[in-house]
Amino acid sequence: MVFSSISAAIKYEVFSIIETCTVLRTDEEFKRVFNRINKLLGQEMAAYGIGEIRTMKVISNFNAGFSADFMEAIIDTSGRMHSPLFRLWLRRQAPQVIDFSDEKSLSDLGDLTPYQDFSLQNVMSHGVVDYNQQYMTYFGFAKIPERIDKHHIKLLEILAPYLHVAYSQLTSNKKTLLTSLNVKHEQCGGASKVLSTREHEVLCWLSEGKSNWEIGEILVISENTVKNHMKNILKKLEANNRQHAVAIAFKKGLLKLQF
Repeated sequence: MVFSSISAAIKYEVFSIIETCTVLRTDEEFKRVFNRINKLLGQEMAAYGIGEIRTMKVISNFNAGFSADFMEAIIDTSGRMHSPLFRLWLRRQAPQVIDFSDEKSLSDLGDLTPYQDFSLQNVMSHGVVDYNQQYMTYFGFAKIPERIDKHHIKLLEILAPYLHVAYSQLTSNKKTLLTSLNVKHEQCGGASKVLSTREHEVLCWLSEGKSNWEIGEILVISENTVKNHMKNILKKLEANNRQHAVAIAFKKGLLKLQF
């Protein structure tokens, strides 16, 4: 396996980053751990963020080294992402690479003008689509000093899921995502005379298959609070269990089918 050929020092740093990702709470903490990836890739430039899949709009973005002009070229004034590398990643959901010395590898990427205009060599991008299929995190790197090889790709494949969880669970991003994804609450049926606003939000996310813990993370409330809301929902809807509650809610029009 590719990872078995990586040095012990690099493996230690990878495992250390993974461990740190499990306890991150602030943006500054995430920036520090993200910067440690420089020890693995040696990149001159990096960026990461969160975007909505349906609209292709960037919700949150952090830039470390890319010029403002380049960022404006790939993210327009409305916040929509226009990077061909990003769009190809979204289709394939596997690490994508720009290597101008390998013309064959560029055939699927389309218009690479922004990268050529700003002389960006050895570019690599990857990310993770969240379980709700509504948003994704992305992580991009440029001017990696050595030609991108299998071990670079493997490192990014290993780290991306942990970076995704850590970044999307930061307090600042949870609030941003809650504001953005609360549109889902309206799509689920809006306000209800039967349930309180919070109970309806819990029910909406329950219909998406979320666990109590996941609902708590999305709504920034404790898991015990979610459990209490669930008890009230079951009682008010006279439901036997969670699945029964969702079925009753659809029947009563409290939830709407999404197509």
